Amino acid sequence: MSRYTYTLHPGKKEPDRNTYKKSGLENMTTFQLREICRREKLIIPSGNSMDREGLLRLIMRFRGQKEYRHITSSCSGGLSRLQEFFDRNFVHITSSQNVRIPGTIAIYRGTGLNELDGYTVESDVLLYEGNLLLIDENFSIYTCFYINKIKDTYYLFQGKGMEILPLEKHQYFILYFPNERDSEFLYDCYQGNHSVIPGHMEGIRIPLLDIEIKEVAKTELPLVIDFGSSNTAMGICLNDGSVKIAKAGGGNIIPSVIGVKESDGKPEFVFGFDALTLASQNYQDEDIPVFYDMKRWISNSNRPEGVILKSGFKYLIPRRDMLKAFLEYLIDLAKQQFKCSFQNIQFLAPIRQKEKFQELFKELLPDYSVNCELDEGMAVLFHSIYGMISQNLYEKGRKYHALIIDCGGGTTDLTSGRFLIDNSRVSYTIDLETSYENGDTNFGGNNLTYRILQMLKIRIAKAWGYFNEEPGLTNEGDCIQNLTDQYKKAEKFLPTCFKEYEERDRESYFRVKNNYYYLFQLAEEVKKSFFQARFQYELLISTTRNEEKSQMFLDKWKLSVFSDGRLVHVDREISFSLYLNEIERILRPDIYHVMERFLDQKFEQGELQDYEMLKLTGQSCKSSLFTEALKQYVPGKLIQNTKREADETELKMCCLNGALSYFMNCKRGYMKVNQNYEVRTLPYEIMAYTHENQEKILIRSLDPEEHIGCISRFMVGKQLDLYLNDEKGKHLKTCYFQYDTASFDQTTQEEIDSQYAGSVIQEETDTILEGEMKFFVWVSRKRWGFIVLPVLRENEVLYKGKETFFDFEDDTWEENFFDGRK
Repeated sequence: MSRYTYTLHPGKKEPDRNTYKKSGLENMTTFQLREICRREKLIIPSGNSMDREGLLRLIMRFRGQKEYRHITSSCSGGLSRLQEFFDRNFVHITSSQNVRIPGTIAIYRGTGLNELDGYTVESDVLLYEGNLLLIDENFSIYTCFYINKIKDTYYLFQGKGMEILPLEKHQYFILYFPNERDSEFLYDCYQGNHSVIPGHMEGIRIPLLDIEIKEVAKTELPLVIDFGSSNTAMGICLNDGSVKIAKAGGGNIIPSVIGVKESDGKPEFVFGFDALTLASQNYQDEDIPVFYDMKRWISNSNRPEGVILKSGFKYLIPRRDMLKAFLEYLIDLAKQQFKCSFQNIQFLAPIRQKEKFQELFKELLPDYSVNCELDEGMAVLFHSIYGMISQNLYEKGRKYHALIIDCGGGTTDLTSGRFLIDNSRVSYTIDLETSYENGDTNFGGNNLTYRILQMLKIRIAKAWGYFNEEPGLTNEGDCIQNLTDQYKKAEKFLPTCFKEYEERDRESYFRVKNNYYYLFQLAEEVKKSFFQARFQYELLISTTRNEEKSQMFLDKWKLSVFSDGRLVHVDREISFSLYLNEIERILRPDIYHVMERFLDQKFEQGELQDYEMLKLTGQSCKSSLFTEALKQYVPGKLIQNTKREADETELKMCCLNGALSYFMNCKRGYMKVNQNYEVRTLPYEIMAYTHENQEKILIRSLDPEEHIGCISRFMVGKQLDLYLNDEKGKHLKTCYFQYDTASFDQTTQEEIDSQYAGSVIQEETDTILEGEMKFFVWVSRKRWGFIVLPVLRENEVLYKGKETFFDFEDDTWEENFFDGRK
């Protein structure tokens, strides 16, 4: 056919254009819509400024992306309505388009289909993401599918709640409708919505060799979940001795993130990568409906979290509800991928909080058998043990010593391990001991991300011209102090401390909160970029896209800055480069400090010479700075971590793979593991003041012994203040023990001895004077806290109060990077 249109620059390929969905555009401001028009070169009519709706229509007309409504869940009478329509209306079957789908399909009830099932849809012409029907030769309808496009590949999808009618001995087809209008009508008909009936319908029948509906089988195999502060991984051991790892977002890592959105006037949760997508769709004048660092909630799971959704309503949602929803999402994800229904769930928990994790998760998942058989340190150690056995690199009967440094998203733990491998006639026998040595609940990957966030904020302010001279970040000795000082100065230009804006207007509060969350996510991406397997020295941060060099896009519509006393969006181009040596300079002091804190004492006492291996685990240890810091204390050959060329998720997967190896070998009877774990030392001290205002240490930090502390008061008191300090004596929090002597129970020394053997000793109770109340304080290592018991002598009779437990770790003193104070 002749071409009757004029072509500018004939033969030149038309550049790729961005397309936009209406749902996304509806969330944008007028300024953002104008920026899209400018970027996409959409011309606004002369003399017409156009309002928000006009801009939206203009973009949708020339750059609009079709949004398809998919049939994904069961609807009462839905299949019957579709069947009734096709019984009364003719569908012309055509072969005008060649659509190909795998001939054999297996569907597991209650799991649905997604891209991981691998049923691709191909065609010789362009496909669209429409609804499909499963029919037989008589045009009987059995269920519905739909097409979903993932990274330029079309897949056959089915919602997990979709109804499937019983299959009989027929020949089956999948019916594809070339006309998009017909797919939309199918949705309306299925839902019972009134819609215009198409006058003519065409369909393409795709024959199937076989389709099988299967039930999800129950399995005794445990689902192993490594629930991390930033990311989660999970897997299962199969009967044939192999293992499977759950996938999400193209990898094995599931972000430990939960988002909240509104659906039919009620809050609805989204998880993992969907939650991160929800956060990226947020704009300056809205709340951030996403929660990070959920692992810290274990210490105070009853506390509610507030979020304001698009409707303006504020919802207070208990942390327990969100934790439960996230865990159920993980189990459901595993059920869909592994095609089995789990009864046993094994969580990998920190050694110091193993009992607390197990207790809470059993409450949240009452329908499952929940256990924390392995702690994280033991799982990491078993990964090395299994590797030594597989490669025959061990000496029979020799006791090995290992030191494990696990730097995760929120915490860093130091665990020691001792193991002995013996090869008996029928199996390997492994004696394995792990001990918690030290830890820092306020240092992890988030600390490193925050340092990069500080640099980003300073560099944006400098690129704008807010700083007249280069911030002083060159002197490594004063690097952190200079960084902090410049960061505070930049607050007057690019505010991030949204806690200070709670008493101001709503829009200002949300703008500042969005500043912080956006910069934190950008800093996280910068960190990943520099710590990836491929070496990178320079990274360009720019508000304009440049595909010719390594670049990260800075969305200026996500940031608000002060101009003439008002918060406005960034209205100019910003561009600057970050370099690897700069990133390492601001991260090195923190990493070296935590290593010195953990290893200085062991080094001075010569204990490090006893370890055959030092193992670095956790995603944060991808930075070579950790290895660099360790080489101050031990030869490099002892340090075990992944090479830079290795998979960037390997350090995170080390813990999970070790646990899967453990359960697989124990299940098959290849290994007998005698395990023992203990919390050897505590990085805390407990102090109280005497009546003379003198400090008295009741429990000393890093003390491996089970010492009991005590302090006395006169019986008229009502409250005892106990001070929790770190190992260096820095105050963390005050614990208020309140009591009422009227509620004390009469007791005897014999009863005390039987109930508190080893905790309340007779020598101490014998010295209690008339009218004196003595408070006994001792540590509960399993519950990761301490216990207080008051004993009173009145009228020569002993009375005891109710013992009270206090957690070492909670929200009152742990560093929170999302509390709005940074």
